[in-house]
Amino acid sequence: MDSDQLTELILALQMIKGVGPKTVLKFFDTVKPRLILENFRNMHRNSTINRRINEGSLDYQKWKNMLADARELMEKTRSYGIQILNYQDADYPDNLRSLNHYPLIIYVKGNVKALQGPSVGFIGTRRPTELGYKMSERMAYQFAKDGLTVVSGLSVGTNTAAHTGALKAGGTTVAILGHSLEQPIYPKENKDFAQEIIDNGGALMSTYSLGAIVRRQFLAARDEWESGLADGLVVVETDQNGKTESALQHAFKQGRPVGMLDHSQCPKIDDVMKIEQAIGNQEFIRKKRAMPLWDIDSLHRFEATMAKSREEFLKKSKRHKRLAEIRLF
Repeated sequence: MDSDQLTELILALQMIKGVGPKTVLKFFDTVKPRLILENFRNMHRNSTINRRINEGSLDYQKWKNMLADARELMEKTRSYGIQILNYQDADYPDNLRSLNHYPLIIYVKGNVKALQGPSVGFIGTRRPTELGYKMSERMAYQFAKDGLTVVSGLSVGTNTAAHTGALKAGGTTVAILGHSLEQPIYPKENKDFAQEIIDNGGALMSTYSLGAIVRRQFLAARDEWESGLADGLVVVETDQNGKTESALQHAFKQGRPVGMLDHSQCPKIDDVMKIEQAIGNQEFIRKKRAMPLWDIDSLHRFEATMAKSREEFLKKSKRHKRLAEIRLF
């Protein structure tokens, strides 16, 4: 079975009601993908799919149509200059594959190699303080100078500052989007900026196939992959609506190191607790759940922590790949 056949099979299976990544992998544990394509009778061996067959919403002809739709989707996707990677492709990011839960298919515009190698994620409020915006850009600049890819979400505010810092350093940056890659860029004010990221050796990535317009839940869902793609996560400033907190929890769950801008080290700030965007940072730093970031030494310490963790992620990714190969072959 080649890569395109596996991609086609995954896309078709996920067209079946109630079938997601976990169901697909569980199915592959039971039946080799090649055998699923060769004999429709093997579809009965998955309980979720068997229910669809028994209720009449899936039969042999409908399955053939789904496979044809998957092939057409792949062709149309590539016509937009979008690359499709399944979780067994060589260019699929090792960091994502190291997760207990990862997307089976991702879509990429630009340099797929930008998804590999040492990287650092940036999150934070869309309304940072002046200090927060400047420090987001400066920290991203330094990380990029040190050879790390900067991963963020292309939103206005903190994200834009981080992408900008990486580009100013002549480095590489990746933007993860909450819509499919043929759709107009969101936010629209960053349309040209997205192209600049691609033109400078970076990439846009999405887990959504053609036709997925931007939605609030999609923007929230991408947070999981921002931290998952990176070796560690930098929280520049927190917000009061819980969006940054949600992304942060993904990082903790994934075991990614977390660093936070430490406003208390700024000599111009008399009372850091009067800065709304800094309160959350101070709380996590105080509880030692995040490393304080301010000067270049602190950034280098965080780089060393991420590098150590990356070694463990890569070992886990290789184990997952071996297990997946057993499933497939």
